[in-house]
Amino acid sequence: MSARTTAILYDAPGDILSPSSASQYLGCSAKYFYRKVAKIDDPPTGALTLGSSVHAAITEHFLQNIETRRDLDAIGVAAIYKAEWDKRAKQTEFRDDEDPAEMKAQGLTLVLKYLEEACPQIEPAAVEHHVSGYIGGVLVQGFIDLLDTSGRIVDLKTAAKKPNEVSSDYAFQLATYAQLCPEASGESRLDTLVKTKTPQLVRIDAKTDQAAIDQTQKLYPLVQQSIRNQTWLPNRSHFMCNRKYCGAWRHCQRDFGGTVSE
Repeated sequence: MSARTTAILYDAPGDILSPSSASQYLGCSAKYFYRKVAKIDDPPTGALTLGSSVHAAITEHFLQNIETRRDLDAIGVAAIYKAEWDKRAKQTEFRDDEDPAEMKAQGLTLVLKYLEEACPQIEPAAVEHHVSGYIGGVLVQGFIDLLDTSGRIVDLKTAAKKPNEVSSDYAFQLATYAQLCPEASGESRLDTLVKTKTPQLVRIDAKTDQAAIDQTQKLYPLVQQSIRNQTWLPNRSHFMCNRKYCGAWRHCQRDFGGTVSE
């Protein structure tokens, strides 16, 4: 990398990790550097804004249930979603193939689908539950989307395609939370709202095993050491290495050569 780029560092990078930051480093350490260390501006795409707005509305629904033991009705949840979308859209860099009005309407459809099909079956105990502790000698923290009264972790995501299994990133995240959250039972469920023409809700149950826990205990120290050694390498073969998904692609081409695909 150029001296100008590597000079832009904050104090003690990697001192505190999270499942998402570790996965981001393992996916593309150069992208981790541009986002977390060099602080290169990387505005969200429409897809990210849709997912964040859906998540915020559903979180508020569960939060009210915990605080009042009364559900927020569909009109209230829809209003929260629309307000979140409008606020977040102002900082969004919509891609050429993203229509903001269509995406806003699509997100509302997904929110209402989850509210009808999933929410009545969930008894929330905590939402956006902060956890922290040491794994493999590394300080790790994170936020659990939702913990139900049985100790099951429920994670909500939006996706363009229907998932067939729990991804390796998600399994790593669950194994992390299983160790940091005393209330967690080890059982979890991934709820994915799929943005197909006819929206779908796909639920996949998962259970954390010892192999997944062992992986976190080995990888967190390796990731931390690599960050402290300032090991930054682009992963041009990664499916997310694309100008559409990475706002730092110009910096990456300048520092490492080659061409980031369109």
